[in-house]
Amino acid sequence: MYLHRTNSIGMRADKEYPLKSPIGRRRIALFGDSYTAGHGVTNRDRFSDILEQSHPNLDVMNFALSGSGTDQQLLIYETFAKEFEADAYILAPYFSDIQRIVTDVCQFGSRTRVGGINVVDVFFRHKPYFTLDDGDLILHNQPVPKEIISEKETSSRLGAASERALVYEKIYPLIPRWMRRSAVSSMVSRALMGDAQESFESEDSPSWQLMRAIIERFIRQVGGKPTFIVPLPSNRHFVRDLKPLYLVRYAKLHDPAKDCFVVDVLPYFKQLPRKKRIECVFADDVHYTSLGHRVVAEALTDALEEHCPAMLR
Repeated sequence: MYLHRTNSIGMRADKEYPLKSPIGRRRIALFGDSYTAGHGVTNRDRFSDILEQSHPNLDVMNFALSGSGTDQQLLIYETFAKEFEADAYILAPYFSDIQRIVTDVCQFGSRTRVGGINVVDVFFRHKPYFTLDDGDLILHNQPVPKEIISEKETSSRLGAASERALVYEKIYPLIPRWMRRSAVSSMVSRALMGDAQESFESEDSPSWQLMRAIIERFIRQVGGKPTFIVPLPSNRHFVRDLKPLYLVRYAKLHDPAKDCFVVDVLPYFKQLPRKKRIECVFADDVHYTSLGHRVVAEALTDALEEHCPAMLR
């Protein structure tokens, strides 16, 4: 487990960023979840930091929050990140983030080893979330309730009517108590991944309509600055060839006339030999390795060169 330095405002970084951009420097503000925050890798190995290291006059402020959905990332911008001057913005929703925005809970945890087995100590808490009311985003759970939610209650609330959850309810009492939190985490992850694919099947999907409204609100609020939407694929897309339905939806947001650019990083993963693609995620954790972060950094560099070359000079 790596230890990471966090600066005074809670941004995971190896240096402080003033509110105003220093003269002669360009700045990008970056938002995402644990894939963008760099779970499992050191700061210098994240795609944000690789971009910064590769371009001497560029600063990349990484406001990513592990376990968050795009709804919380919007709120991070609105709550304090907007105070930081930036020349461009990157919003990097991971594939399954579309399911995080339709629930009022979020997952936290740490990994330990018990008898040579990885055990994830997981707990769940309330989170702020939005609903759509006649096209308007309505914020709920403000202030956010502080109590921790039990594992069993979480499994039920994340889809009691689904086949996955019904099966889980039958086997839950049979799981040893010390394994239950890890089991719930696995069940939740599988449910999120499966349901995420379904959420992208239609333009009229309620979860996609909500995601689109959240992203469009983000774009409106950054004041016309170049905005890059960077959907991050799972290893199921670049190793197991899961159909990238998410790209069809996000592509509709690409609008150069409004300085909004959608970046497809999947081809950058797929150009690698299969063995290297497998090495882009950890063997016991599907977060990106340092190689995976380098792949994303390459895609972002090309996108910036194409649409905002002055950012890299």
